[in-house]
Amino acid sequence: MWIRASPGLSILFFAAVPSTAQEIVELPAEDLWLDPGFEEVYSVGSLDGPEWQQFGEVFDVAFDGAGNVYLLDIHASRVTVVDREGGLLRTIGRPGDGPGEFNHPTQLAVTEDGRVVVADVARHRAFQLYSSNGEFDRSVRVGDDLLGVDGRIYPDGGGQDAVVLSGRMISIESMRLGEEDPPGTRAVVRLALDADRVVRETITRAWAPPSTGTITFSVAGHEITTGDQTPPPRTFDPGLFVGPLPGGGVAFSDSSAYAIRIVDADGAPVRILTRPLHAQPVTDRILEAELARQLEEYAADAASSGGRSRVVVDGRTGERVEASLDDMMREGAVRSRRAYLEALPVADAVPVVLDLRTTRDGRIWVRRRGEDLLSDGPIDVLTMDGRYLGSYPAGTAMPDAFGPAGFLAFVETDEFGVQSVVVKQLAADARR
Repeated sequence: MWIRASPGLSILFFAAVPSTAQEIVELPAEDLWLDPGFEEVYSVGSLDGPEWQQFGEVFDVAFDGAGNVYLLDIHASRVTVVDREGGLLRTIGRPGDGPGEFNHPTQLAVTEDGRVVVADVARHRAFQLYSSNGEFDRSVRVGDDLLGVDGRIYPDGGGQDAVVLSGRMISIESMRLGEEDPPGTRAVVRLALDADRVVRETITRAWAPPSTGTITFSVAGHEITTGDQTPPPRTFDPGLFVGPLPGGGVAFSDSSAYAIRIVDADGAPVRILTRPLHAQPVTDRILEAELARQLEEYAADAASSGGRSRVVVDGRTGERVEASLDDMMREGAVRSRRAYLEALPVADAVPVVLDLRTTRDGRIWVRRRGEDLLSDGPIDVLTMDGRYLGSYPAGTAMPDAFGPAGFLAFVETDEFGVQSVVVKQLAADARR
């Protein structure tokens, strides 16, 4: 059974950050449509191409200020650097446990001048730093309490030797208590890398949905309780999306409302960018559709059949039939997943914002929900000083990385599971 959250909860949550001295900018309601026909510059990644283009899994991608693109291949444990024409410039790192080697790299950040930061936290227990020529510089160790980083990292916009996190840090404290921040808040974090050990700095505090605590559900007559260490999010809880801005501030979205918050390098609130696009109340129809969507996505991600099978009795006909063990395991997993999803509490409203990214020149790309509330909608382009530049229509892919001169990088996967990275460029008038 779906459990509704308290109806008394606001769907706006404008009080997450103190409003003292901050400007509220109301942007136009009407969409100004932009041309999504980005010009392709080059594409890299092919099974029959050179060895360096045979990617395992491109986990992250970033640009430097010259327009070179950096691809973090988690399977190959290396960073491949590609120049503006799509040629191999260099590779960085290799598998291993020594200095400059990667064990399980998961995040990548590249500065304007081409210095590289790779997060290899879970196993190597460090952030690896490389100079602009690709040479290993140093490792910055993480504390014993830090278990991992869930999200993406970006260079600090103020030029500090630091990265900004869009996501959350997984620590012993957060696993033990389920909440390491003060109740009702989530930290927007900068990780300083100018010492031997990573120093966590809280830029500001965003609003956090109420904790769900533990949940209990039944599968095949057995009761299962989860959330003892990390409480699961409610269905339709808003995410925390963060992007760095020039000068060291950040833009972030933390609530169900269309409210893009701008804070300066010290975390002081500057302005809130809003559009009259309102969070919609959750209905039974929306809940059922969301459940079906998540289950379909879960089933698609399940492992495909490996050919193993066994003879079973069809419960309806009594006939003995041969069934794939993988199919049986997948069906059981989907049933368990359904029971889990149905046991989750549900937020009051469907959030407007689905994603947020920023560019080095301070533009903010905001993905909002589609008209059916369950699909990706248009992408709004805003400026940090409070202007609305227009919207790319639904169906436009959110770039995985933004470079200079309007360069955009997209990680694509074909029907055979082969990955490529496609670099495109905005039209000249869209770069101004």
